Amino acid sequence: MGVPKFFRWLSERYPAISQLIAENRIPEFDNLYLDMNGIIHNCTHADSGVAVTKHVTEDEMFIKIFNYIEHLFGKIKPQKLFFMAIDGVAPRAKMNQQRARRFRTALDVEVTREKAIAEGKELPKEDPFDSNCITPGTQFMARLSEQLKYFIAKKVSEDIDWQGTEIVLSGHEVPGEGEHKIMEYIRQAKSQPNYDPNVRHCLYGLDADLIMLGLLSHDPHFCLLREEVTFGRQSKAKNTELEHQNFYLMHLCIVREYLELEFQELKQPGAIGDVPFDLERVIDDFILMAFFVGNDFLPNLPHLHINEGALALMFGVYKQVLPKAGGYINEGGVINLQRMSLLLDELSHVEYRFFEHDNQDAGWLKDKSVVKEDVMAKVKRKGVQVMTTYQKELYQTVKRYVNSRTGNGEEQAPLDMPASLKAADRAFVEELAKSLHLTCKTVADDEGTRHPQVSFPARPAMDDSEDEEEESQNALLRVFKQYDRAKIEDVSAAEAQTKAQEKYDQKFHDWKDKHYTDKFEWGLNDEAELTELTENYVQGLQWVLYYYYRGVASWPWYYQYHYAPMISDVKKGLKANMNFQLGQPFRPNQQLMGVLPERSKKIVPQVYWPLMMDPNSPIIDFYPRDFELDMNGKKQDWEAVVKIPFIDEKRLLAGMAPKDALLSDDEKKRNSFGVSLKFTYAAEVDFTYPSSLPGIFPDLEHCRCVENIFELPTMEGLEFHVGLMPGAKLGAAALAGFPSLQTLPHSGMLGFHGVSVFQQDSRNESMVVTLAEGEEGGTIAHAKAKLGKAVHVGFPFLSEGKVTGVSDEMFIYVLANPELPATAQNVVQIPHQPQSISDWRKKAERIESVYSKRLGMMIGTVESLVQVHMLVGLRKTEQGATVKEYAPIAGMEPDYATQTIVDRVLSEDQRFLEKEAVPIEDEFPIGTRAFFLGDMAYGRPLEVTSHVGEKAEVWVSMLAQKEAEFGREIAFQAEKLAPYRPSYAVAKMLRLHPLVLSKLTSAFNVSSSGLRLNLGLNLKFEARKQKVLGYSRKSANGWEYSQKAVDLLVQYMTKFPEFIAKIEANPTGDGWEDTAFYADPQEAKAKMKEIGAWLKSVETKGFEKVPLEAEQLDGDTVKKIERAADANNVKGNQVDGKKIASVPRSALLKPGEAEQRTSKQHFRIGDRVVYVLDSGRVPIAMRGTVVGLTRTARQTLLDVVFDSTFMSGTTLNERCAPFRGSTVPSGAVLNLSEKQVVAMSEAARARAPGRPFAPLVPGQHAGGGGGYGNGNGAGGYGAPGGPQLRQGAAPPVLRGGYRGAVTGPQANGMPRGGYVPRGRGGGPAGGPQQNGQGVGQQQTLPMHTRGNGNGNMNGEARNFTPRGAANGGPRGGRGGGGAGNRQGYTVVDNSDPAEGVVRNNPGFRPQSYSSVPPPADLNARGRGRGGGGRARGRGGRGRGEAGSEGV
Repeated sequence: MGVPKFFRWLSERYPAISQLIAENRIPEFDNLYLDMNGIIHNCTHADSGVAVTKHVTEDEMFIKIFNYIEHLFGKIKPQKLFFMAIDGVAPRAKMNQQRARRFRTALDVEVTREKAIAEGKELPKEDPFDSNCITPGTQFMARLSEQLKYFIAKKVSEDIDWQGTEIVLSGHEVPGEGEHKIMEYIRQAKSQPNYDPNVRHCLYGLDADLIMLGLLSHDPHFCLLREEVTFGRQSKAKNTELEHQNFYLMHLCIVREYLELEFQELKQPGAIGDVPFDLERVIDDFILMAFFVGNDFLPNLPHLHINEGALALMFGVYKQVLPKAGGYINEGGVINLQRMSLLLDELSHVEYRFFEHDNQDAGWLKDKSVVKEDVMAKVKRKGVQVMTTYQKELYQTVKRYVNSRTGNGEEQAPLDMPASLKAADRAFVEELAKSLHLTCKTVADDEGTRHPQVSFPARPAMDDSEDEEEESQNALLRVFKQYDRAKIEDVSAAEAQTKAQEKYDQKFHDWKDKHYTDKFEWGLNDEAELTELTENYVQGLQWVLYYYYRGVASWPWYYQYHYAPMISDVKKGLKANMNFQLGQPFRPNQQLMGVLPERSKKIVPQVYWPLMMDPNSPIIDFYPRDFELDMNGKKQDWEAVVKIPFIDEKRLLAGMAPKDALLSDDEKKRNSFGVSLKFTYAAEVDFTYPSSLPGIFPDLEHCRCVENIFELPTMEGLEFHVGLMPGAKLGAAALAGFPSLQTLPHSGMLGFHGVSVFQQDSRNESMVVTLAEGEEGGTIAHAKAKLGKAVHVGFPFLSEGKVTGVSDEMFIYVLANPELPATAQNVVQIPHQPQSISDWRKKAERIESVYSKRLGMMIGTVESLVQVHMLVGLRKTEQGATVKEYAPIAGMEPDYATQTIVDRVLSEDQRFLEKEAVPIEDEFPIGTRAFFLGDMAYGRPLEVTSHVGEKAEVWVSMLAQKEAEFGREIAFQAEKLAPYRPSYAVAKMLRLHPLVLSKLTSAFNVSSSGLRLNLGLNLKFEARKQKVLGYSRKSANGWEYSQKAVDLLVQYMTKFPEFIAKIEANPTGDGWEDTAFYADPQEAKAKMKEIGAWLKSVETKGFEKVPLEAEQLDGDTVKKIERAADANNVKGNQVDGKKIASVPRSALLKPGEAEQRTSKQHFRIGDRVVYVLDSGRVPIAMRGTVVGLTRTARQTLLDVVFDSTFMSGTTLNERCAPFRGSTVPSGAVLNLSEKQVVAMSEAARARAPGRPFAPLVPGQHAGGGGGYGNGNGAGGYGAPGGPQLRQGAAPPVLRGGYRGAVTGPQANGMPRGGYVPRGRGGGPAGGPQQNGQGVGQQQTLPMHTRGNGNGNMNGEARNFTPRGAANGGPRGGRGGGGAGNRQGYTVVDNSDPAEGVVRNNPGFRPQSYSSVPPPADLNARGRGRGGGGRARGRGGRGRGEAGSEGV
């Protein structure tokens, strides 16, 4: 069946079945199955046009296939089984379709090549890749099998994720289609007595048959995985890196629930008689009905097209038929023919609709519609055919009235018709009057009796034209002539209806007969042919059901026609013989000769070529070069019926037999069958696996992969289990990650809702889900009860989060102390700002609208919102415990409608459970390999050698000399050579108004001939927050443009100066018409066309659009980095091992847990990194340089060019050398240029657990000694649990003049210019006392200072009082009181400015001096010894007694 059409129809009818998968929100799966042929086709040829003009080598194809497999495995991470299935020899029934596709493909390639030659395009010298070679038995498929074995052996030996999973490869040598080999495994595994009913399956692909296969498994935890499906025009430019590809999961568990809603009326007691409602049986019947619209083995029944509502029609018919059928139609894969007959009878009525549509202008059909209305006349609206005797008299009366009209301009009296006219006669008079352009209306006489009245219309004021009068007379004569010739028939209504029905039936018979004569070359009268056709079709329905439910029932059976019978005739074949003979599959060479055209002869062994080319070949008629394509009611070319002869098996095998003996040994080997293979990891095995592609792939020197035959689960003594397994968890009880509508009370109803699943409103019916407790469950009282709790958001695709705040239209509610429950005393109410009220309402309406338009869900009015920090993963504490980590996610909406919140789920995600710390020897046993996070060997590999207490002794592989930091320098120089200019500078340079520049660089719409043309350069996308790589970017100061963008603007201005000048003359204009630029409409239209053609020639629509935050280096700069890395490698990275003792676990980074600790790093272009995962495409410990950076909703993706080549490497969209690049998540690497996960530093030693949270609320002090700051800390504002905003002290003395005041301190807390104030006096110092002075470091910024109350870590020194200050206040004198220490941390005074003030001045009020502008003489030299301060002292050295003399 039409795959895109079926997927689109299903997605719009059931809008919430598919989910865009976020990186850490993919459900955990047990088994992953790949239908490999889709991957092979995608990775070897994009389309026939590209294959003709661009040659891709085989090794590139293999690499792409490997990368795709690796990417899918890494995304899903199956826990038990990874099953890759390639199409083997197919059943004969499938070969018809394969043959048609391959004939069509070969023809399309030939036509495309001829067109390219005619256009003068340069073509590769090599033959283009013939995708028909993706057929069992070809040399290409044999080579691919060898490459896949090598690839699997490599991954199993090197990738820890592949080592714990059973890997199965069922290659092209194993008979059967890929997806059916997968289903054969599932079917047989399900029949085993120890089968787990809650196995979690993921099957790659969204072909319609895969949806059906997944449903008929009846396992609820079943998902289909595939790339994002889009409809409509697509951008030419697309990042080909797999990490940038969106993938969707179609959850069949939700499809099942939607189907239950679809047929919910059948669940009512007695709705289907004594038969109990069984969803599993309904699903089986749904699968059977879907076959009627076509599949890979049978053509669709005439007039049943998915995009014309065929499936919706069948659902409606099914609901009517099932109550009368006495049971279900599909009985576990066996058709109940009697019940199917009832379905076909009802379904056949659709033929009348299409029949009447085809004949809608026929007069006899209108006669019938009149008869149905009990009108006894056969009148054609445009011309009379028959009339009764009485109608003839009425006509004569009207005719005399018309002819009696005088020409002197006097008004003619109206003609009154009898009041006793029957309805049919009244209609006749009205039609007659209309034909003669008379007025006919119903009036009442003096007695109130109503009757028809005919009259002439009023004459026009200037009706004296002789020509018009003559034309009018001629028209009257033509009408009179028609009525004079009418046949007189006096018949009864019953007779008329009978005659009409007879005519209708005859016409319907003729219409059906035409279908058969056109498509089959014989008519309905040929009963023998019709019976054979319909029996063959019914056989086909049963064969397909057997194939899906039990496996191949017959290898040689096939449907012998290009077209299906009419629906109303199918029941004539219900007596078909269903005893299928199993037979045996074709050999690979036989299939090649059966499905390939002569144009693809190079793919088959050469000995068979004469059979395809020689005019005297006994089977030459099997290989026509020219053939007919019949659209057969379809709209897309690929849907056309390819009318080529079917293969006669006996003739084919007889013709091939003499040639078989001439095959080479290799060809004979490819012509044999093989077995499925199983690959497992064996640590004790160590051997060299030879390269499958010498010169490209290396030998595997330490292969630990064992290859065995894979045996399917035995069926001896067992039977197939059809239906739901006992113990399966459904609905709200489903396993974590598998969504369910049943997690919230709801109801469902079909309706034309206009859902927008594919960026445009659907015109079909959708199942609209309404939350039962929408508004009731969304009150602010419900919301406040969730404060501080873990909940699940995103219904129906639930994700865990923690509620940090709730809001309604007027207030925000937060917890004063997040560690306490949400009691009335602990909930703080904060009013919205005026603008926030409007923003809140817009947000609430947007959430409600998204549910309605995208998911087809009515959640009710949103009265309150819940703000959530999402569960972003697990975090390892320094003590080794694993705890959940909640945090806001950049780019992801934190607010959710309260009524969509699920408070608790029945199945917790086992991957995100908190765990206590285990002893270090259990977590890092001897021999563990990890990465070192210490200062001196950051990011270097290590091995644990022993343990002492809770510390480890390790052997670290260290570089003999420090590695050069070349990446950032090259990136910096590239920026200098190709700078971006701000928009105002570009406008000034080009002498353009800034608004004109803005219009030209974005989308600039002009209306021309009713069309809206975009004549902008499309270099920026403000609303979508996108830029164009290499052309534009947006900084804090606005848009900036590269020289390439400026050159493009110059071209535009030079080529179309008048156009630009008109915009310049009216820079604020809007709603532009083409005639505003050129007065002559024809010239305007031509010029707009010319501008559009120029924009197309420079391919502005092909620019690569990326988010504003994305950064990428161009290919030239990347190559410089490659050369620098090569030079670095040549110098030799000599490695010295070093033993390090007393290493805490926080300094050990285990590859399997790396992402828990590395996910919060930030990166810059040019950063040096090391890959720290033991899974994925990149070898562990490989180093590289960041050359690109893209932020998604949940993570940052890095384009990295690595120092060495590796098999799965890419070219990063042609920016680097082959096998050098890869796009990786930021959590997969350590940033070596900027150490952010460093352990054992001075900063780490200074860290210690902080005191319990003590919130600050407006108007209160954080009282008590040892609180925030100095013990009596001033009140502040801030989100509970977050930083409390406190009044800051005056800034330290500035050096360097006014510029220092403007630029402020650097990011590390030091003033710009590197000035670090020193002194003995100053603010609080943490740490132990040394010689009477506090020594330590302040770890946080002033608004985050946390004292621990005892003067030790991060607090104030015990008994410390700054000199010259009362009650701990600062001394405002010489040198600023030691504003900092040698570590660069600013020591800030957080004391109350009113403390210590002698209140002898009643008018005194404490003031803040922090916002006073600097004095004019700030740069003047101070009077003291310091260079820039007014105090006495050099550079701010004070005489405080307990200052921090930094260490």
